[in-house]
Amino acid sequence: MSLGVAFSITSTLGTTPVSSISYALALITNIDIGVTTFLFNAALILIQFLILRSKFHKKRLLQLINCILFGYFTDVALFLVSFVPFQHTVPFYLLYLILSIFLIAFGIFLYMPANISPLPGEGCVEAVAIVTGWRFSTIKIGFDATTVTIALIMCGLWYTNVFGAVYIGTVISAFMVGFTLRQINNLYAHITGHEVNPVEEG
Repeated sequence: MSLGVAFSITSTLGTTPVSSISYALALITNIDIGVTTFLFNAALILIQFLILRSKFHKKRLLQLINCILFGYFTDVALFLVSFVPFQHTVPFYLLYLILSIFLIAFGIFLYMPANISPLPGEGCVEAVAIVTGWRFSTIKIGFDATTVTIALIMCGLWYTNVFGAVYIGTVISAFMVGFTLRQINNLYAHITGHEVNPVEEG
């Protein structure tokens, strides 16, 4: 998922929704994106507590570890992707955007069913799914669209360019990550005969 974020930033089409607010904070404050990623994700854990209340299990506090690791590996991934040849042409823009969407969706598909400790963004989506019973991938689309809107407003108010963190690639990712996750799950179900449920009560 960190590689997905790095590819989205490098594409110059706007960062992926999962990191749009973190990237906006980094642009506005000039703080390292690894730090802003940690701060934003820590806030998402608090939001989960407010949503779940009595259903908030202590195991969810393990997401604090994910906050640290995701922030750190976002910086590492940006460093690694900087060595990948990139040209400012439409094919490269689209290639990096597609890679970003797939890596993030596939990452969610892999770690959510393990029911150990999700990233706080997916933890929030899961919390809403638990409370409402709605489909995870559907809520994911709404969550991403919300973070994109907030990041756009932040850059409009406090950054020199309203599209500093959010651009056309961000909007596309906001809808396509959830869709791609659903297709990956459907393909897995077709091959194995078992559908993966990314939402767990515990």
